[in-house]
Amino acid sequence: MKDELFKKMERWFPLIEHRYEDAGPLEKTIWRLARGNTFNMRVLGLDGIKRFRKDNPDCAITFKPNHLSEADFMLLSLLFQEHGVRLLTEGGSNLFIEQIDLFQDLFPLFVDPGLKDVLTDKRMSLADYLSARGAFKVFREPETLTLPDGSEVTIGKKEILTLSRAYRSHLVRNKEMYVTFPGYSSVKSGLIDLIKKDDIKTGRSYTGKFDGFHHLPFQMDIEAAMATGVDVYIVDVNIAYSPVLEDENFMELVRMKAAGASKGKIYLKDMGYIIDRFCRDKRKGELSIKFGSPVKIDTTQIKEPFLGRKIKNAAQALAQNTFDKSLAMQPVFPANIYFSAFDTNFHRLSIDHMRERIDDIRDHLRHLGWGQDKWRVDLHYVLEYRNHIYSADENINPTLDLFNYGDRQITARDANMLVVYNKHVAMQYRNHIAHFLEGLKKDPQKN
Repeated sequence: MKDELFKKMERWFPLIEHRYEDAGPLEKTIWRLARGNTFNMRVLGLDGIKRFRKDNPDCAITFKPNHLSEADFMLLSLLFQEHGVRLLTEGGSNLFIEQIDLFQDLFPLFVDPGLKDVLTDKRMSLADYLSARGAFKVFREPETLTLPDGSEVTIGKKEILTLSRAYRSHLVRNKEMYVTFPGYSSVKSGLIDLIKKDDIKTGRSYTGKFDGFHHLPFQMDIEAAMATGVDVYIVDVNIAYSPVLEDENFMELVRMKAAGASKGKIYLKDMGYIIDRFCRDKRKGELSIKFGSPVKIDTTQIKEPFLGRKIKNAAQALAQNTFDKSLAMQPVFPANIYFSAFDTNFHRLSIDHMRERIDDIRDHLRHLGWGQDKWRVDLHYVLEYRNHIYSADENINPTLDLFNYGDRQITARDANMLVVYNKHVAMQYRNHIAHFLEGLKKDPQKN
């Protein structure tokens, strides 16, 4: 990026920039209590990241997680805050909502109505809070915005990309540690869509399916490394849940969009649902956060001629490699095995047949080396004390306990049959480990 263009974009940084502040002890305590109410947490690899950062303070480090929940954003920020490590996080502009106030809107509506009277003098928009916790914004669509000096600027698709590239260089130049979410999903509806190969929707997976990592975030990292001369390291991250907080809410968001609900109402429903799930008494689930080893971006071979093509090729290779490593780290939960045992339409299944199918999956996972490097599958959550994979019943019972209580009726036992009531939620958990089960022989009685 030419200096003149960078300086122009630099004047626009107030539209997206972070304001990192350490969370106070009360805020951290509240977050810990909410997280502890919701999940048992297991973290692997963070100590290695901390040691690496201490030994390499003059580099930039970018974390590339999978993205199943909006809670990813909050949980990563809290985790690094707890460990006294500065981390910046990219968030979609849909999160930076000026019109929603934490104290006057979110907390009274989704935690306790009495908080509005208690916090009557408190004001902080969701956008201000996220920025103060180190979040920087990426626009999702063109907008007309006002700069601090009062002038208006129109951000089109080209400007969105240019501004993101400039801000990435800014982060790398300042040797920051930052998170971007490169996961994507795309729906091709016709010839024009097929031609637009790079027209990708980034964001959470509503289906639990891991579609891949888009190369563009990696391309920006490469360009920033080359422009600044600062070494950039990539860390693959896997965040896994059983259950995902919003699993039942995803279809409601889809219905609201289809019905033409305003973005503000959709975002309030989205964020409010997550806050509600953190605060309500419920069956405690499992949370796994795993960090890979930092890998330096090698720019020594990226030279003219055809520089642009070489950068893109390198970015695509990095995206695929990082995606594969993130997939390989995915842990297997009992719910993944249970829902994978049903047929593709989740028809009723006898308990005896379910046991047979689970035994097939257990045998498959026990001997599986996944991917080109034949990584061993993380079976931590389905292993008993003798290091054997849980029996069929030991996978069935905790899944029924977690997904069939109160008003949460995802699956149930009906006499000697097992029934799925919410197929969309069931599909999510099957898709979480679909890549591990690709070589499993199908049951002809069910397909």
